[in-house]
Amino acid sequence: MANELAYGFVQYAHLADERVENVGVSEVYGMIQASLAEYNRQVNALMMGMVQRTTDYQVRVKLPGGGTLQPLDENGNPLPVREEGYYDVAFPIQGGGTAFGANRVGRALMTVAEANRRTLESMRRDKDWMRRHILAALLDNATWTYEDEEHGNLTIQPLANGDAVTYLRRGGAVSTDSHYLAQAASIDDSNNPFDDIYDELIEHPSNADPVVVYVPTNLKPTVTGLTAFVEVGDPDLQYGGSVTRIQGNPGQFDDTIRGFGDAVLGKVDKCWIVEWKALPSNYMLAHARGAAEPVLKMREYPAPELQGFFMEQFSTDGNLNETRMIRYAGLGINNRIGALVYRVGNGAYGIPTGYDAPLSV
Repeated sequence: MANELAYGFVQYAHLADERVENVGVSEVYGMIQASLAEYNRQVNALMMGMVQRTTDYQVRVKLPGGGTLQPLDENGNPLPVREEGYYDVAFPIQGGGTAFGANRVGRALMTVAEANRRTLESMRRDKDWMRRHILAALLDNATWTYEDEEHGNLTIQPLANGDAVTYLRRGGAVSTDSHYLAQAASIDDSNNPFDDIYDELIEHPSNADPVVVYVPTNLKPTVTGLTAFVEVGDPDLQYGGSVTRIQGNPGQFDDTIRGFGDAVLGKVDKCWIVEWKALPSNYMLAHARGAAEPVLKMREYPAPELQGFFMEQFSTDGNLNETRMIRYAGLGINNRIGALVYRVGNGAYGIPTGYDAPLSV
């Protein structure tokens, strides 16, 4: 069998060259189902830091109020205060899928190894779909309308984009804000954006450390070349006393810091730096992982059998059998100030090519 095994196929590696019909069609379908169950568990765990699953189509996000205490009269009775700050967000829902099939000849000759390969290919396609839809929800700075068959037109919001919504800042001020930022200059010691990125997120009392900045591969050399950059130590190397390095075992940062990214690189100006190769060139994504609300919500249908990445069997004529892999989901911004996007190399923000929501596929 191939070196890479889907979860449900691991204990059946010795049957790689056996035909599915000899092993048992129901047995192999069980391997696929077990693989999808473990895959869904891993996807849900990965999303927890930024994305929350929901069946709501729309929610009202209450904002913390500003102001200060009232002076008391002789009876010591303050007047009731009504907190009215809020904004409404909504979530789309879209369907995506893939399939593999065989006629009676192909079905009779299919091996367990082939079923494993087809399962892995299907999960990779879902990973691509999920990644692009998550990024489109974050990188698109404009509202758009989703026509919901049951609930009518829903307005899908971006991160804070300078519209009329006001947000509380530390110190009590309330004002509009934009979390789509840009700088024309390349990143260097004279044009280091990370202190500003940190301040822009932490200025809101609903946000808290750690602040993680995902950087694309093309910006990795300039970011790691900053004088203020401190790398994560290599556990295979012994460092001398004159070397500044991050405390702790580098492996411990994988779950708490890495999130969607590929590798934890280090820190700059209180920001964790994580390489995320899927990001479009010149676009960085910063996230206050201690935010009170998840940045994104992923809407799914309320029926459990329609949630996650699931399998169904279909035959058109009794000869051609299809195994379909289906997902129904939609991503929308929930916490409009819990993250920000920073463009490098252009003084004005623009949606990167291919990430203008809603995506067609």
